[in-house]
Amino acid sequence: MLAACAAAAAGQSSAAGYRTANFLVDAPTETLARRIGDAAEQYRHTLAVEWTGRPLPRWSRPCPIRAQVAPHLGAGGATSFVFDKGEVFNWSMTIQGSEERILDSVLPHEITHTVFASYFRRPLPRWADEGACTTVEHPVERARQHRLLIEFLTTGRGIAFPEMFAMREYPPDVLPLYSQGYSLARYLIERGGRHKYVAFVGDGLVADDWKGALARHY
Repeated sequence: MLAACAAAAAGQSSAAGYRTANFLVDAPTETLARRIGDAAEQYRHTLAVEWTGRPLPRWSRPCPIRAQVAPHLGAGGATSFVFDKGEVFNWSMTIQGSEERILDSVLPHEITHTVFASYFRRPLPRWADEGACTTVEHPVERARQHRLLIEFLTTGRGIAFPEMFAMREYPPDVLPLYSQGYSLARYLIERGGRHKYVAFVGDGLVADDWKGALARHY
């Protein structure tokens, strides 16, 4: 998820920490750190079950979460990790925004990235990853992506679908990828649910044949 006001957030310092089984939260206050950590654990469990059918095992080391929380900050976040020899590790997450948007949009979006990384253990095409992660955000954020999609498609900024399907890296003009990826992921999930979407993505990854995977699953 893009951080809209990263520069503004960079100068702020966190004041409190909170540790759960899988997360180590650094936030402006102890109360916020606790709310974010508890919500992260709850999302990690429920989203893993909703997407893959089973909860994730405990990570070997907790994922650090650095939270910048203020009403004026644009909602956004970033999650990084390392794939190596079928394993995924070195988790790190930064999130920012109002408390409301962090808890109802940014955090579930970023946690979904960790669910997919833990399940597939390899990089996903950007549209499939970001698109699906956006479907778990608050309706206000999803409606914004729909409005942006119309803008991009009517101003020549859209991405051709064959090109988008193959993208493993973010393009220079990244915002259309989010909107188009969300639109396609939402459509596929509405057609068959989250488990079928995960099966489709897994098939596409193995065969590297997204057209064929679409035909087989939808």
